[in-house]
Amino acid sequence: MTTNVEVTHRLFPQQMAFFLDQSPYAAAVTGVGGGKSYCGALKMFQYMRSHPKSVGMVTAVSYPMLRDATLKSIQQVFPEGSYVLNIGDMTLKYQNGAEALLRSTDEPSRLRGPNLAWVWMDEAARSEEEAFLVLQGRLRQTGFPHQMWLTTTPNGFNWVYKLFKQFPKDGYALHQWRTMDNPNLPPLFIKNLLESYQGEFALQELEGQFVALSGSPFFDGERLREMLDDCRAPYRRELGAISVWRLPVVAGRYVAGGDLAWGETGAYSCLEVLDYQTGEQMAELHGRLPSDEMAKMAVDLCKRYNNAYAVMEANGEGINVVTKMVELGYGARMHHRDADPSQEGLFRRMPKRPGWQTTPATRPVMLGDLAQAVRDRGVIVHSREAMGELLSFVRDEKGKPGPVQGQYSDRVMALGLALQGKKYGTFSATADPRFPQPLIVRRW
Repeated sequence: MTTNVEVTHRLFPQQMAFFLDQSPYAAAVTGVGGGKSYCGALKMFQYMRSHPKSVGMVTAVSYPMLRDATLKSIQQVFPEGSYVLNIGDMTLKYQNGAEALLRSTDEPSRLRGPNLAWVWMDEAARSEEEAFLVLQGRLRQTGFPHQMWLTTTPNGFNWVYKLFKQFPKDGYALHQWRTMDNPNLPPLFIKNLLESYQGEFALQELEGQFVALSGSPFFDGERLREMLDDCRAPYRRELGAISVWRLPVVAGRYVAGGDLAWGETGAYSCLEVLDYQTGEQMAELHGRLPSDEMAKMAVDLCKRYNNAYAVMEANGEGINVVTKMVELGYGARMHHRDADPSQEGLFRRMPKRPGWQTTPATRPVMLGDLAQAVRDRGVIVHSREAMGELLSFVRDEKGKPGPVQGQYSDRVMALGLALQGKKYGTFSATADPRFPQPLIVRRW
């Protein structure tokens, strides 16, 4: 039998602002002990109590975290006897028929299926962006307002930073507060943390700030901040994987770089098309695509941009995409591993090994050239996602450049490969009769 329960909760101002926020997407990003999970559970309780028979989902990055942390916050908030918790199928049913599914985000594809009215992602920054996107697509239970709220400590410049602070859209609300803003914490607890946490780790864990803990930024931060003004939504999107910012012009010359997924679960393939002269980003192909589909879409996009000269990574399984592109007749407009930019008649004596090989020797050169292009404003980036990757690309403690934890670098690598096309690309009208070019230009 349903009973009315009178519940009183005392919230400090930052918690109250988050609790009352009815934005479609709201994030509470705080230091440790900031009371964010408690507030997330309170939003869950308020929604379920107000919307009988609604279905929602609570997530954590793993089932142990869900059991040991998130669930304890829920049990603090829900009055005893008002709900039934089934550990076997990980569900919680409130007395009015509202239901919450308790799930882990360690395998995002398993989150597909249920139609949901609401979602709460606890410690969201530890989950992959794919989990957020999958859950976002499940908010479609009819007859209920759709809301999604996140509670988390920052985790570098990852997708939470990108969506809620760097490039927020309408309907996305960010609430940040410090550990010390929680008046319910014992003074000794805060004193011990202040003595133990130093530097950027303290900024993240105590101040709730987004910082790059993995190392120093690889690209010039001041230049990247200036380049943020160039970011904008695509002119159009195509086939769910292609973004277009500028259309090709008749006499235009273009280069393309392809970073192809291989040997890494959940990795993306990416092709960036740049203007040969200015380095402006024209279009992007990005997605988790089978090798044959990636090859076909890459060839089609390169052909559209006046047969762009393509530098395609041939490491690991990437060779399958490169081989397929050659089979599709695009070999004469691709970089080959033994290509020599000073060699005349390059395409009359076609080298036999198609594709770019990323090695300990070529990777630093490629990234160094991209870093110089950033410093000199020799590349113009319109993609917000690409800018997010550039901002979160750092040197680790050994000096090796790479993405911070939880972030990808496929767009960074594709931009670097495209810029290499300016060294090797030829645009001679006599290069290959199958690929006529509008201009005869010198090689770089």
